[in-house]
Amino acid sequence: MAHLYKKLKKGHEYFYIRETQRVYGKPTTINQVYLGTADKVEAALGKGGFSPKEFGSVFALNELDREVDLAGMINEILPPKKRVRGPSLGELVFYAALNRAIAPTSKRQLATWYETTDIQRIRPLRLESLNSQNFWNHWDRISDTDLEKIKTTFFKKIHALLPDQKHRLVIETADISAPPKPSVFAGMPQPDQDFLAEHLAQQKLGLALITEWSHGIPLYYQSFSGGVPTTGFYDHLEHLLSKVSNLGVAIEDVTLLVNQDMDAAPIIEQIDTKDGMHFIVSYPPDFAPELTEISLKDFRPLPGNRGAQLSPVAKEDEKILFYETKATFWNQPRRVVITFDPKSFHKSYQDLGKKVQRVRKEILALAQRQAQEADQAKAIESVKTHLAQLCLRLKISPDLFQLNFVPEKGQFRLEFQLDHRQMAGVVRHFGKNILITDREDWGVEEIYDTCVTRAVLGPELGDAKSANGNRPYGIAKDNRSLFQKALLPLYHWTDSKIRVHLFVCVAALNYLTLLSQRLAAAGISMTPNEAMEELRELRTAIYAKDPEGKLKRVLEEVNDQQAAILKTLGYVVEDGKVAAL
Repeated sequence: MAHLYKKLKKGHEYFYIRETQRVYGKPTTINQVYLGTADKVEAALGKGGFSPKEFGSVFALNELDREVDLAGMINEILPPKKRVRGPSLGELVFYAALNRAIAPTSKRQLATWYETTDIQRIRPLRLESLNSQNFWNHWDRISDTDLEKIKTTFFKKIHALLPDQKHRLVIETADISAPPKPSVFAGMPQPDQDFLAEHLAQQKLGLALITEWSHGIPLYYQSFSGGVPTTGFYDHLEHLLSKVSNLGVAIEDVTLLVNQDMDAAPIIEQIDTKDGMHFIVSYPPDFAPELTEISLKDFRPLPGNRGAQLSPVAKEDEKILFYETKATFWNQPRRVVITFDPKSFHKSYQDLGKKVQRVRKEILALAQRQAQEADQAKAIESVKTHLAQLCLRLKISPDLFQLNFVPEKGQFRLEFQLDHRQMAGVVRHFGKNILITDREDWGVEEIYDTCVTRAVLGPELGDAKSANGNRPYGIAKDNRSLFQKALLPLYHWTDSKIRVHLFVCVAALNYLTLLSQRLAAAGISMTPNEAMEELRELRTAIYAKDPEGKLKRVLEEVNDQQAAILKTLGYVVEDGKVAAL
C-alpha cells in the first residue's frame, strides 16, 4: 500500500512516498521515495509513475516455481532450525536462483538488486536478511549427501513437468575454475602471482550435464572434484544415465558431446557397441589439418533457420558454411562436418593483426636498445628469447616472424618480417571447426545446432576467452551464453560453496528453459534470453490513480509480447494488476 508521508525538519515539511506491507506478520516499510516540498509534490504527481520496479521477470519465474516449490522441497529435506527468523534455507536457495536466472550478482549485492524489483508484492521478505553471511551460515548445512537428495527430488519434479514423450538426451562436460580473489595478489611479486594463479587454476570442478534436446532443459548433472576425468569417463557416463533412468526418463536416444580434452577412443569404442548411444566430437582445425585445406568454394550455406545463422536474417557474407565428408577416425569411417563461421574468422583475423603489431613494436624497440651492447651475440640471443616469451604469452607461434640481424659498424640492425606462408597456414584455420559424429540419422543443421545453439556448456567455463578463436559458439542468445551468464563469475572460492552454487545455477537454467518450453507449446517462438528481456521491461510504478490523488503501485503499459507471455502463464492485466484467467 502506497501513501504520502510527511516529515518535519527544522520547521519545514518534506514529503515522501512510502509503501508498507506485512512481512512475516509485521507491518514493514518496503519502499520509500523522497519527493520534496509540497509544491514539488503537487507539480510531480501529474508527471507519471514514481519508483519503477522490475516486475515481470520475478513474477514469471515465481509462477513457474509454484509447480516446483524449490524452497518447500529443500525445507522438507533440511527443516528450518527453531528460533531462526527470516528466510529459511530453501527460500535463500530460491532467492539466489531467481537472481541468477535474471541478473546475477554476488551475495553481497543481492539485497540491493532485489530492492530494484517488486519482489515484496510477489514474495515478501526483509531484504536485510539477504546478506552474504546469512547465506554462508545456511549453505554450510548442506552436506554432499543432502545435496544429492535435493538434486534427485528437484529433477523428479522437473521431469514430471515435461510432456510425456520420447526425449532426445544430450550430455555435455566442462571444467569450472574459480578465479582468485584480487586481494590475494596484493603486494606479491609477479613470479609469485604467476605461480599462485597456476596453482589455483588447477583447483577445478568438473561438470557433466544431461539435458533434453529441444529446449536444453537440464534433467540431471554430476560434478567432479579436480575437473572432468579425462580417462575412464564412460563409467561416469553410465552412472549418470542410471541416475536419470531412476527419475523415470527413458534412455533411448543419447548423444554425448565429447570434450576434446578427454581420451575419446575408449569412450567412442564403448558407444559403438550400444544401441541408442551416439557421439559428436568438436575439434579445432589442427586436429586434422588436411581437412582445412578444402577450399571454401566447395562449402555451402548451412540449411535451416534456428542456429544456422548468426542472426534470423543473416547477410550473405555472414552465413555459416559447411562441407561434409567421410573420414576414418577411431578405426571406423565417420561422418565429418567442417563448419566455417565468417564472423569468427574476421574476429580471429583482427585479433591476430593486433598481436602481430604488438610483437613488431616490442621487438623493434628492444632490438634498438640491444644493438649498442658490447656483447652482440648475447644481445641477439636476448631479442630471440624475448620474442619466444612474448609469443607464448600471446598464444601465437614465433615461426610467424623472420628475424634477420644485419651487422653494421660493430652493431646490428634488425630486419623484421612476417613469414607469409606460415601466416597463410594459420589464417586458413580461422573460423573453422571439425565435427565428427556417428549420427547418420540427423541433418547437418541438427548436428551443428546440437553443438552450438542448444548446447549449454563450453570447453572451458572458467576461461571467458578462447585462445584460438575457433570455439564452436553460436549466437549470443543461446543456452550456452544463458548458463554461463548465470554461472560466471562464481564469487565463490571453496568447493563446498561452489557445489551449492552450481545447483543454484542449474536450477536457474531450469526455470528459464521451462519458460521457453511453455512458450513454445503455446506457439510463441522466443529464446529464454528474449523472454527475459521482455519481462524485465515489464515494471510497476506508483501513480495517482483517482481525483483524490490516492497513490497506487500498478503495472506500466504492457506490450503485446509481454501480454502473450503472461497469458501463457495463465494471467491477464486488468486495471494495472495481473489477474488469473
